[in-house]
Amino acid sequence: MGPVKSARPTRAERAQQTRHRMLDSARTLFISDGYAATTMERIAETAGVAVQTLYYTFRTKGQLLCEVVETTAAGDEEVVPVAQRAWVRDMLTAPSGPRVLALAVEHGADIFVRAAPLWPVVTAAAADPHVEHYWRRVATDRRAGQARMVARLAELGVLRPGLEPDRATDLVVVLFGHDVFRSLVTQAGWSVPEYKAWLFTTLAQQLLQRHRLPPTAHSDLSYSHLITT
Repeated sequence: MGPVKSARPTRAERAQQTRHRMLDSARTLFISDGYAATTMERIAETAGVAVQTLYYTFRTKGQLLCEVVETTAAGDEEVVPVAQRAWVRDMLTAPSGPRVLALAVEHGADIFVRAAPLWPVVTAAAADPHVEHYWRRVATDRRAGQARMVARLAELGVLRPGLEPDRATDLVVVLFGHDVFRSLVTQAGWSVPEYKAWLFTTLAQQLLQRHRLPPTAHSDLSYSHLITT
């Protein structure tokens, strides 16, 4: 019996592979050359496709950038909304306040790690109406997700006395935001584990009743334990 020939990719699979190649090329060029200097013609050339194919698939450079950000933040090409991810379900059913925060920090910060190289590109493209609308939606969705996290803390009865959920959400939006990540990790050079440990401890101090904090809330060990248990 001769060797079994591998099945040829279907038309849909080839189209998906081409799409991935275009997104990868755009991501690389946006990060290395910036938004203005990255042309659709250059992206198409790097991806090995006709520029008409690139325009047909993504319409405009601004829309292409938004999809690059979405897939990069998600960590794969099949973008699953954050609210539908398994770790979010785990967070919203976690049995304790520290566990809720630990899951949010561990996985939410990883989104920042993946997407941060593209943030300057988004800023440079802010004049594009599609990009501006997309980034406003990102901010709205992020606050909504953080509000759901705070609602779980309130449901568990572990919020600091007198701290209303809306005010707690305000604190999370600021502390667990792009600007703080950029300041500490990108600019000040903190390692990602240092940032995560600081963020977990700070959120716990700002949001949780003191008697609900783990005895070693200020250590990396406590944070790591909450993630793995």
